[in-house]
Amino acid sequence: MPKLDMKAYEAAEESKADGGDKRMEPGVYPCIITGVQTEWETRNGTKSAKNDQCVRLIVDVEEGEFAGEFQRDFYQGREWIHAVYMSWKPKALGLLKHTFASFDEANPGFDSMAAFESDKWTLFIGKKCLVSFNGNERTNDRGYTNVNVRADRLVKSTDKPRITVQLEGSDEKITWDEYRERKAAPKPSTVGGSAYDNDEVPF
Repeated sequence: MPKLDMKAYEAAEESKADGGDKRMEPGVYPCIITGVQTEWETRNGTKSAKNDQCVRLIVDVEEGEFAGEFQRDFYQGREWIHAVYMSWKPKALGLLKHTFASFDEANPGFDSMAAFESDKWTLFIGKKCLVSFNGNERTNDRGYTNVNVRADRLVKSTDKPRITVQLEGSDEKITWDEYRERKAAPKPSTVGGSAYDNDEVPF
């Protein structure tokens, strides 16, 4: 006989039958820093702040219907999905400057440059931020095509980031608005006759 983890069962939100369950979509979300990694594993080995002049900031959605999204079990061990990077390599200094400005705007009184220079990464934990999430198109094992989100960068309230979707099996990226328009476009009907075979007419 099947056994339920009653604690998990009681904590679960009841799924709605009216299609009310939603997936997090690409866009900008109010987030909070939940962790900072100075070392992490990649496909090509271990990255470290000491050698790579970069740290990884782990974020979670703080407000709205997707608050706490990345606390779900699915994301455990998949921190790269909800991480942004703070790099001080020479070629990344423009982005670093914008990251500091984004932190300072979202956290009045916080001096992100001072926290950075003190080498005390824990000072960033608990700080608010706006994060842009792009999308990746994926077809699951049941044949359904979805767009999964991935954190891109910190933004300021005045920014208008270009939110994109990476198309599956392609190097092409299109804007999220364009992607939704494509998906909403009606399917072309069969030219010169019914879209159904004679044996499959549904009436």
